[in-house]
Parts: sequence; structure tokens; C-alpha cells
Amino acid sequence: MTLAVLIVTVVLIGWLVIWMLSQKPATSAQQLIQQHRYAEAVSAAERDPLHRAEALKLLGRFEEAIASYRRSDDPAAQEGIALSLAHLGRDLDDAARLMEQNIALYPQIQEFQALALAYIFLRNGRRDDALRIYRDNAELLETRFRDDYTDPDPLLAETLVMYAALAEASGDAARAQALRERAAAWAPGSVWARGVAYHSDRDLSREA
Repeated sequence: MTLAVLIVTVVLIGWLVIWMLSQKPATSAQQLIQQHRYAEAVSAAERDPLHRAEALKLLGRFEEAIASYRRSDDPAAQEGIALSLAHLGRDLDDAARLMEQNIALYPQIQEFQALALAYIFLRNGRRDDALRIYRDNAELLETRFRDDYTDPDPLLAETLVMYAALAEASGDAARAQALRERAAAWAPGSVWARGVAYHSDRDLSREA
């Protein structure tokens, strides 16, 4: 009887340890990103190329981010490469192709993916295409950020910056400014807060 109780106890403890590990909400790199410790997140994510790339992108180190994304087999990595190219302002046709392929294969959050594609088009001088996609998704984007995505997540700051660029290109300067301010508040110390390493929204509008 005692042996049976001991075996059951060991099994239960083992199951509890496995369950606790599976419930761990975030990797160290993710936690550091949420704490706005982006450089530390880069160092902590040597074996996590996706989150290493996200931390590098927050620092504006887009070339290094692309290299790290290429080491990841996560579907989100292709979108990360496309957007990093867009921020750098190069290989924009390739960036659009990557984004379109990703939307076709993984349309889980289609309004955010559409926003990313519209931003790439805007950077590539395809203003009419960019604004058409943006206007088709603007209401849903507004709903998402009003109702669903209200927590200040640094990883959403990039989306807010792209949203701002397209809002300003569509003529809504006040909305664009509010979105830029939210991006800066959600990712303090990042490239999105500093406003460097990528063109301003006004530059993007002029390019188009």
C-alpha cells in the first residue's frame, strides 16, 4: 500500500512539474522585450531566432533582424523579413511578394497583414494600391486597437507606426499623430519611439 501511494505521489509530482513548465507564459526574451530591455533580449535569445529578430527590429537593427528571421522556421519570420526590407527601403518588390505569400498561406490576422502589405506598397510608391487596402481595413483596425489590443505591447508598436504612416497618407494627420504617440509610449527606447532608422510619415507620403 505504501509503495502504491509513493508511486502515485511521484507520478503526480512529475505531472505537476510538466504542467507548470507548459504553462510558462513567455520565454526570457519575450519577458525582456515586455520590460523594454531590448538589447538584453537580443543576448537572451541566441537560441530563439524569431524573438531575437523582434528585439533587433525594436532597436532599428534591421539587417541583423533579417539574418535572424532567416534562421527561424516560424511563419511570422517571412513577414518580419518583408517589413524589415520595407523599413530599410530596399528590395520592395521582394518584400511585397513575401507579404502576399504569407497572407495567402497564413491569413489568421488578415487586417494586420493587410496593413503590412499596404505599408510596403506605400514605401514602394504604389500609393493608390496602399490606400485602397488601408481603407478596406481601416474600420476593423480601429476596432482591434479600441477593443482587443489595448495593453501596451512593444511588439505592436511597429504596427502602430505603419498605421500612422497610412493614416497620414490618407489625409488624417491627427489620427497619425495619435498613433505615433501611442507607439512611442508602448515601446519606449525603441526605434519606433526615437523616430530614427526609418522615414517619417511625411517622407513616405512625399515618396508616394
